[in-house]
Amino acid sequence: MSGSVIIRPTPDYEKLKNELLHSGSVFSDNQFPPNSRSIYPDGRAPPGDRFHGNIIWKRPSEMFRDPTFIVNKARRHDLDQGLLGNCWFISAAAVLATAHRKNFEIVLPKDQGFEEGQYTGMFRFNFWWYGKWTEVIVDDYLPTDGRRLIYCSNKARPNELWPCLLEKAYAKLRGCYEHLDGGKMQDAMVDLTGGISEVIDIRDKKEVSPELYSLLYKSHRMKTMMGACIFRPDNAASREVKMSNGLYMGHAYSITGFRQIPTGQGTINLIRLRNPWGQSEWIGPWSDNSAEMAHLSRELQEDMKFRSKDDGEFWMSYSDFLSNFQEIQLCHLQPDAFITELADNERKQDWMVTVYHDSWIRGVTAGGCGNKPNERLYWKNPQFFVSLHNPDSMLGHGDDCTLIVSLMEKEKNNQSKIAVGFDVYKLKDPDFKPLDDARAPRNALLLTRRSGSYVFYREITKRFELPPGNYVIIPCTFYPHEEAEFLLRLFTEKHADSGVLDEDVTSQPPSPDFSISDPIVEAFERHAGHDGKMDALELSAFLEDVSSMELDEKMKFPLESCRSLMVLMDQNKSGFLNLSEAKRAWKEIKAYRQIFKQFDADHSNTVDTYELGTMFARLGFPVSRGVLAAIVRRYGGRDSRLTLPDFVMIICKLTTLFASFHQQQKQSGRGEDVAEFSRNEFLQTTMSM
Repeated sequence: MSGSVIIRPTPDYEKLKNELLHSGSVFSDNQFPPNSRSIYPDGRAPPGDRFHGNIIWKRPSEMFRDPTFIVNKARRHDLDQGLLGNCWFISAAAVLATAHRKNFEIVLPKDQGFEEGQYTGMFRFNFWWYGKWTEVIVDDYLPTDGRRLIYCSNKARPNELWPCLLEKAYAKLRGCYEHLDGGKMQDAMVDLTGGISEVIDIRDKKEVSPELYSLLYKSHRMKTMMGACIFRPDNAASREVKMSNGLYMGHAYSITGFRQIPTGQGTINLIRLRNPWGQSEWIGPWSDNSAEMAHLSRELQEDMKFRSKDDGEFWMSYSDFLSNFQEIQLCHLQPDAFITELADNERKQDWMVTVYHDSWIRGVTAGGCGNKPNERLYWKNPQFFVSLHNPDSMLGHGDDCTLIVSLMEKEKNNQSKIAVGFDVYKLKDPDFKPLDDARAPRNALLLTRRSGSYVFYREITKRFELPPGNYVIIPCTFYPHEEAEFLLRLFTEKHADSGVLDEDVTSQPPSPDFSISDPIVEAFERHAGHDGKMDALELSAFLEDVSSMELDEKMKFPLESCRSLMVLMDQNKSGFLNLSEAKRAWKEIKAYRQIFKQFDADHSNTVDTYELGTMFARLGFPVSRGVLAAIVRRYGGRDSRLTLPDFVMIICKLTTLFASFHQQQKQSGRGEDVAEFSRNEFLQTTMSM
């Protein structure tokens, strides 16, 4: 998927590099400095830290006579894990180094090193970070114990420094070194390639497909990156627990090769793995010093690249692999390599990819999975449509269309604390508006597909074969009110229209049409000035008076709310309201109050912000999710609830801004969703609010 990508250095990098070469200076990275801020999340060593914060940063020239970026070419054996619990990243980078040369050169550009005329103390790397390739620049200060590197290194050739510099760049991307302490291998593989992750749970051995080895082998030939892990026991006292066969629980291993060996008892399926420590191997059948391996001919051993050496890499039978490992992690560089895809048909096909960035926002779109008692919030989740009308061209798929859905939570601090998933619905009669309690029964068929159990993985991916039609994808968290940003990727073999389901906001909001009695003239005269007009302070007193008189309820509107109401009702922009304008203001407040009361179910004089979209729609003024999010951030507070004065102020601001936009839109003639403002016009409109 990313092998044809060409990433050029940023102009800032090129400019700085030329300046450093010209001046003979060496780069120092102020954003990721050589101190504890780059090691620990809060910049301080926690109690019990093995170094007590006494880490010594050194440049390679202070440690080695001939520091080298890459010796000859990068290999998986160049990376040996240090004292950081990032086996998941080291294992992923090891697979990248050996099997994916083009991708490796994207991540580690070749035009850098320690040679004279090239060295500046500055190195750049590229990572696929939530939808785009991101350049990360670091200096070459490295953490040591005073004598040697403490994190990733090449034990065989300590002066080869691409492994530790790559690790440093990834630590900078994720915030600090300690943010690499614990993670999932498939996440690192995606960050190194932009591929699609797939996880195969092999804990229940009875459920493992008898074709899995063959499918893994085919997928490996299609450049899929692979790893496997053994889960740590819940009651384990240490991070990794050694087993009697040499393997470690709580540890991730790279999968680096497959081989089938004919024997007198039939064909033996072998799988090769590597421990990112660069040592500590499997000691069972087919291991380095086993009888099985000793019986192989020297030619076959050489063909298998077998080395009887404690370098962390070993062979084992597939049956032993299944007995010991519990999860396989994969990163596909092309959707055709999916295990479920290969089970149907081995093919190579160009795919269409559509990417959406969105978020779950408390009070707006964080609706949860629909479990009781929060069923009504489910339809508040972001919704995306995809129209599949062109069946796949490959034989064996009938008239169905293949859709791969990948949902990725944008983690914070390298942690997936939110369980995520998604649902797929097929629409009967699509109007391409968000499904809700009314539209769903009318327009949606029963749930078509699910992503499976909600998981605490960063990414969850599923492949579906669906009949042509219009579908809605609803990403959600398991619990409501949980906030996170996410990336949604849709892969289709043929072109498919897709988009975000949102409200149509192109229509002018109508004024509410409610009858009103007219006993307010005297109240107006009591509060207006001698000129027969009211300012914002006088309007506040007027509204408190007439609400007590007509509603037996004293409504207090803050001065700021009254100022917004003044802007909306002041037709001639005089800064004051006359009698007719004051009457209109009261009339509209009563209309807004009536809608507000319908949604104030607990009579708390507040409404849940999740109801805002429906409330605006009831007023004939639908609002997009982006605007709703801005409103909730501004007015919702910690409890995501709004008062009536807040609601009135929001309506006033939206209506005024819409009218201003509509006026400039007509003047510019730019089209339906575009208006032009000069700087003064923009400032005048916004300051009047």
